Amino acid sequence: MAVLGEDGSVAFRGVFPLEGVQEVLRKLHMEYAFDTAVLGGSTGSDLVLPLLEGLGVLVHRVDERGSSEEARRLYLQECFGRGWGRFLAFFVSLCSSRSLDDWQAVVIGRRFLKGCGKSHERGRTLP
Repeated sequence: MAVLGEDGSVAFRGVFPLEGVQEVLRKLHMEYAFDTAVLGGSTGSDLVLPLLEGLGVLVHRVDERGSSEEARRLYLQECFGRGWGRFLAFFVSLCSSRSLDDWQAVVIGRRFLKGCGKSHERGRTLP
């Protein structure tokens, strides 16, 4: 899960069990007052969709194919940077079991922003 600014900047990101996601969404909606949500098609997305709609926000579906690989690259870039950090990141990535669902949410959100900017067409699926 992630909250992004219109410029793609990350205001919040995190990974939560599905059982607690309704409360997290409610708190994030109160704090950030977002009016648009982007949802991939992963496991659990059909359970999250009514929770988002219950908040009264526009919900968009975005194709998340390839987002795992893109999220891993983004995570390594953001956490380890360039130069020697990239070399170290290679070894960290080999033995890391960290979930990258939050980084995938960033990737999916940025795809939405890149694909349609401020256009808010309900239910639109973007590549």
